[in-house]
Amino acid sequence: MQYRCPSYTLSKSLICALVFCTLIAGSEANAENFLSRWDQTLFDRIYDAPPHQEPMWTLMEGITEFGHYRAVMGLSVLLMAYGDEAHQETGRLLSSAFLGTGLVTFGMKKLIGRKRPLDESLGNPAFPSGHTSLAFSSATILGYRYPTWRIPLYIGAGLVGFSRIYLGRHYTSDVMAGAAIGTAIGVLVWHQRVTLLKWEF
Repeated sequence: MQYRCPSYTLSKSLICALVFCTLIAGSEANAENFLSRWDQTLFDRIYDAPPHQEPMWTLMEGITEFGHYRAVMGLSVLLMAYGDEAHQETGRLLSSAFLGTGLVTFGMKKLIGRKRPLDESLGNPAFPSGHTSLAFSSATILGYRYPTWRIPLYIGAGLVGFSRIYLGRHYTSDVMAGAAIGTAIGVLVWHQRVTLLKWEF
């Protein structure tokens, strides 16, 4: 019986999820197929169209900021500047995950060029969700470092993803792809941490 390590199985699952989401995003927004209809239906059910429901809208606007690059890099710099050795290492791993996630996410945004749900112009492409990918890469690194906080961290990352749909910024497939990318990069960075922590930056 061949042994498969958990990270190998997780990587396969994440790749399958990413391929599925890419198929949805690659189809035309107005295309009449099951995948695009499924994506639009989920968006319509979650999105809080104006007039917004307060205080839920305000709460979601606050939650979504936890996936912003400023929040992730701010935490990383804080840990590197003021933490003990273990915290400094965590900050450096967060920075590595941030860079890897950013490259993959924004590379795919430019490559696929999907419009946002409520935006007729291209602007900043929607697929995949950058806030979600950064939230999940951070949750993965912090979850490995602080295992007792892993479930709350992933719940928080999931709420960031939900907020992106609720606020009308992304389709569900954008968020799912962002979660897959962020988690995969986080796992990769953690398993390469010995090499990465040798770098001085």
